Amino acid sequence: MARKTPPIAEQVVAPFLQSPAFLKARLIDFDTGSAQLEAQHQAWLRKSMANAARNSMYRIRLVGYASKLGDGHQNFDLSLARIEQTRSFLRSLDSKAEDRVETFRPNGEDAYSAPESDNSAEWRAVEAHIFIGSLPPPPQGLTPIPPRAPMPLPGGERFTEWQVASPGGFFVSAVVGGGFNVFFIINTKTNERRGYFQPVGGVGYSLGIPRLSAIKNVIQQIVTGVQYSGMDFTPVTSKRPVTWQEMEDCLVSVGSAGVGIGVTGRAAAYVTFTAAGVWQYGPGNYPLKLPGGNLFTFKTYGKSWQLGAGGSGVAGPLIRIIG
Repeated sequence: MARKTPPIAEQVVAPFLQSPAFLKARLIDFDTGSAQLEAQHQAWLRKSMANAARNSMYRIRLVGYASKLGDGHQNFDLSLARIEQTRSFLRSLDSKAEDRVETFRPNGEDAYSAPESDNSAEWRAVEAHIFIGSLPPPPQGLTPIPPRAPMPLPGGERFTEWQVASPGGFFVSAVVGGGFNVFFIINTKTNERRGYFQPVGGVGYSLGIPRLSAIKNVIQQIVTGVQYSGMDFTPVTSKRPVTWQEMEDCLVSVGSAGVGIGVTGRAAAYVTFTAAGVWQYGPGNYPLKLPGGNLFTFKTYGKSWQLGAGGSGVAGPLIRIIG
């Protein structure tokens, strides 16, 4: 898009504000009425951030300006937009930059004295000061902008307290096999209950009992367990607040072991819920969907159909069937 005002040759100059910043410049000659960064602005910011990002303690100050031309209220908003465009570009270079930027109440056209028709390039500007280490006091007359309030995370209400029951499952394996588990989940706060079928795949192992007939040994190698524990709910606390949808999107892994003969067997299982993704607050309180990791692990005990000793390690998604 063509500029409203012809560009000048040098769009990055020495700053007007005094500071002991490690790197500092005044990015001038924004187009009239525009907050779009010029190529020279981007080049200076890119080079400066490459240097600053080598030090984990860098901090940035941004101050925005506008010329006298046009309406005063619009110029105030324009100088703020120039700050935000610069901040956004810094964030694209280094995600950590958002939390390390200190912005000041934009000056609009009030930073200098001139006729209302003045449209000087040096006042269509943003000053950027990059510090290493602690920040010195701000220049006199500048008012910091408070950090933005966090935006609501998508998906509705989030919860950490849940109850989970795994009343039964079946797994058939000759080393590698498949089966299913059944889960019920209660939201402790709302008392809402939902039920799930979980198709699983994984590996099984077994140890036969001496003196069993050959045919029983074959069965024991194939059927590693039909396990059932009843509807005993285990309270769990999620490491991250999650919505129902994020809970239902979890990959659930079950590691189990059992021993016994026939229906007298006993089994224990470790169950882990791993979130595929959870909306969290990223830099600058922006919502980001990030890997959720393991939300919680719990143990469950029950009976199993077993010939000898056996175990399995399986995983699968949850498919809602109740609630």
